[in-house]
Amino acid sequence: MDAIEAVAVVILIIAILVLVYYYLLNTPKTMDKIKSYVPTSADAHMNEILGKNDEYGDLKKEKDSESMTKRIKVKLNDIDMSSINTDAFSNKLDAFLDEKSDELIKDWSLATTNDLEELEAKFLETTNSVDALDKDYQEFKKSSKEFQEATEEKLNDIDKRIEALEK
Repeated sequence: MDAIEAVAVVILIIAILVLVYYYLLNTPKTMDKIKSYVPTSADAHMNEILGKNDEYGDLKKEKDSESMTKRIKVKLNDIDMSSINTDAFSNKLDAFLDEKSDELIKDWSLATTNDLEELEAKFLETTNSVDALDKDYQEFKKSSKEFQEATEEKLNDIDKRIEALEK
């Protein structure tokens, strides 16, 4: 996988996570159900240690009540699935990516397929120009040699005439 593809995958993952986050923020029913399963403190038994038995008074003995894992466990059938619309979510994701893709391309100086096509066209034009220049140079070199030879012949002829006149 190229670096550009890896960056694109990371951008897509981040975009999906941001959309899921905003979706969860905008659906209070789902957030309330998730919050009801998550304990309010980091350690469920911290209040017992600190002497605050009000909140978790029913957890004194695990055999008398349900285990903590059963209380925290989120069941899919408890979450109201009627409010989740995958088509709307996909449309929001597409709109987000369309909106932010130009900014990401500009900020990170990424190349698009259009940029690559332009570069290929410029490369072909440059290659053709270099080939034409090389051809012209070879022709000039050939004609230059012919010109030099003709000039040398004329100079030699003039030298011979001068020598003949001097004698």
